[in-house]
Amino acid sequence: MYCIKDRYKPLKCYMFKRKNKNSYIFIDESGKPEVYSAKGVNLVNAGHATRFLVLSAVRCDDQLILQQQITDFKSELLKNEDLKDIFSSAYSLDNFHANNDYPEIRKRFYNFIANLEVDIDVLIVEKLKCYPWLQVNPGRFYGFMAGQLLKSISYQSESTEIIFSRKDSKLKLRQELEIEVERVRLNFIKNKNYIDDNFKLTYHHNPHYTHSGLQVADYVSWAVFQVFERENIEYYDIIKDKIRSIKDICNKKYFTRSNPLQLST
Repeated sequence: MYCIKDRYKPLKCYMFKRKNKNSYIFIDESGKPEVYSAKGVNLVNAGHATRFLVLSAVRCDDQLILQQQITDFKSELLKNEDLKDIFSSAYSLDNFHANNDYPEIRKRFYNFIANLEVDIDVLIVEKLKCYPWLQVNPGRFYGFMAGQLLKSISYQSESTEIIFSRKDSKLKLRQELEIEVERVRLNFIKNKNYIDDNFKLTYHHNPHYTHSGLQVADYVSWAVFQVFERENIEYYDIIKDKIRSIKDICNKKYFTRSNPLQLST
């Protein structure tokens, strides 16, 4: 974890209006940022990599309340007699994980998400339409797109903590991700002439199972990914009213609650 403060001081500045003192943003993805193999093979065209990368940001004011809500929900499932054959204490340790969960669990958790008090924003990336310099560097690809997702939503509070769902623990990889996110974010505030010397931003990298917010972000990403990659809108339909925005960045499309994402007919 390290803290970064903005150092841009343009002549004409605009201040963000703060809603709260603290906020937490949980980031997870569905799909992978890889396009080319080490030998230069286009993995997407070869059918060995996904066409889309989906990144989701789940924002809340109190992560402990969110954690308790999901812990209580998990306890309810463990007490459910109809689920006792598939949802045990051992099985629940790695939940909730949309790609691996039983359909019965998955649908219940999506309905639970639909009633949570969180803000959700999503970024869609059609990988073959991205800049070539991103396609050849998966780490930079991920960091750049995470920055695009975060650049306009990380200023709602005086202090923001961003938590990435990451399996790797290598310091170099974590730092490279943060540097790329910061490059995008700082360029955004410089162009907008935004400044706030009191703003505090910190980054964390945690495994999926350590934060309930990461589990929600995983589920949201997976639902939207199913729409774009599989043309399956079943799970997205459950949570679509909870999603504040969906940005299809390469196709320059923007979806909101009043302009919802729909399958082409």
